[in-house]
Amino acid sequence: MKKVLYSNYPLGIVILVNVLMLLVYVTGAYILFVLSWITGVLYLAYLIFLELNMYKGGCVYCCYYGKRCAFGKGVIASIFFKKGDPKKFGEREMGWKDMIPQLLVVLVPVIVGIALLILDGFNFWILIAVIYSALSWFVINPIVYGRIACPHCRQGSCCPAAKFFAKKGK
Repeated sequence: MKKVLYSNYPLGIVILVNVLMLLVYVTGAYILFVLSWITGVLYLAYLIFLELNMYKGGCVYCCYYGKRCAFGKGVIASIFFKKGDPKKFGEREMGWKDMIPQLLVVLVPVIVGIALLILDGFNFWILIAVIYSALSWFVINPIVYGRIACPHCRQGSCCPAAKFFAKKGK
């Protein structure tokens, strides 16, 4: 079967991927707002920081700048940031320290959610939020990146994330 590379990802894929990813943010925010409004606001600020950092540090150099990548970020980046040199996209090396900020998006709400379940008693919605957050890292992310997004990406092997995960698998 011939591998299909998208110049613009189909809108259905962009919507599906964003719904799945936004649910991670929503469940995390829900858990942290249950803890306190301050932790909820800090979590939302952290998410905004991560997204802006992704646009400025990656999306502006990507071949999908101004186009629909699997996440729709290329279009958004072109609204807020100037295009960078596409040659710089593949120059960045990625390591585990680069994964920690993304891991914290899931890990902090899961730990806080488990603590709330233990200390405050059972809460069905917190349990669902904890389960979805944990599943997102171990089930949803591998499907999104491994089957929906990366196999159809024109950046291919020059992508810092693709290089990182290829090294990890060896």
